[in-house]
Amino acid sequence: MKSLIILFTLLSSTSWAAGLTTPFSLGSTAVLPKGVRNVRVGGITTMVDGWYNDTGVTAGVAEPFNQQLSYGRLLKAESNENLKLNVESQLRNQGVELDTIAGTSYADINTRAVVTLPTIAYGLTEKWTLAMAVPIVYTNLSIATGFVGTPQLQQLVDNFSQKSQKQTQLIEEKLTDVIATEISNKGYKPLQSEEQTRLGDVVLVAKFLAHKSLNYSWALTNTITLPTAHVRDVNKVVDPTPGDGQLDYGIASTVEVPVNARLNIIQQMGVNIQFSDTRETRIPFTNEERLSSDVDYGASRDLGDQVYSSLGASYSFLPTFGVGGSYTIAYKERDQWRGSLASPERYEVLGVETEQFMQAAFLQTTFSTIPLFQAQKFPLPMMASVGVGKVIDGRNVRHNSVWSMDVSIFF
Repeated sequence: MKSLIILFTLLSSTSWAAGLTTPFSLGSTAVLPKGVRNVRVGGITTMVDGWYNDTGVTAGVAEPFNQQLSYGRLLKAESNENLKLNVESQLRNQGVELDTIAGTSYADINTRAVVTLPTIAYGLTEKWTLAMAVPIVYTNLSIATGFVGTPQLQQLVDNFSQKSQKQTQLIEEKLTDVIATEISNKGYKPLQSEEQTRLGDVVLVAKFLAHKSLNYSWALTNTITLPTAHVRDVNKVVDPTPGDGQLDYGIASTVEVPVNARLNIIQQMGVNIQFSDTRETRIPFTNEERLSSDVDYGASRDLGDQVYSSLGASYSFLPTFGVGGSYTIAYKERDQWRGSLASPERYEVLGVETEQFMQAAFLQTTFSTIPLFQAQKFPLPMMASVGVGKVIDGRNVRHNSVWSMDVSIFF
């Protein structure tokens, strides 16, 4: 039963779906004794509204929608050819260049995600533990968009109303929300707030205790992520999904060194391989013009592999209570897309800003009744923990805090 006193963590990966995310648990070399079962229910919650962009500067997730738009950019997004020609004629008559700024589009987008993570584990032998995790993901997406035109634009609309009242009304309707207008013209579904609860990618885990002595212990954790989750809807501009629709394989090495009876040093490193597949996708024109009506239903996709390393420690103030923390550094390769529906340059845009780098910190408190159970002072051997993780630097990664908690029962 001694191995049960050590923090039992089977799912200590820094990856979630296709990209890097904040760690939500500490690593451990502990495995279950032969024949012992474990049921664990974990919870992870975070708000997604900010990130580190490609230059490492913090930004809002709605930043791509917050743009100054020229008359030419507005006309390029318009699908009504007659209206486009009439407006272009008016602009020429007024001496207005197409690259003149017409106004600013804006958006406010944030998503709250709550993951319930039930896990079942079994000690197959004294060295092998098998587990399966079935995440259930709740998302609450909130979206608001709009457009603010320049005084010059309003004057042009007023002048246009003297010649065509019907078309002026159409123009004003479209200018009320330029983002919604362009999305509709490209064949996307309307942007709207929504709540959803979906099954995530099921994870299979096989953990092997390779070595254990008084000086250190070493374990290898193998994970297979199955593509069971709902994937992104190609007809939605914003669609928070609980998975990426592909098969992943990960392997992590964990070394635990006991400094004394209370303090343990934990070092972990691992790699997550994301196998290539085919996936429908919209093909952007340029990095600045990503909305597109062109859909490739058989594009070749190779999401970048991920590597990470962490150094942490756990300290037991009491046999039943302890704290821990870790520092993680992680890297993800750039995504690669191929297809035949458009030029290779347009497929390369899909990989822009997908290379990721992350430095993150994680803190956790743990309570265990196992010593009390062994002393026959508590009816069940169980553990509970609460933790928080935060990205402190990075590129193309979300920086919102991730809160986690879980309860484990052994029998």
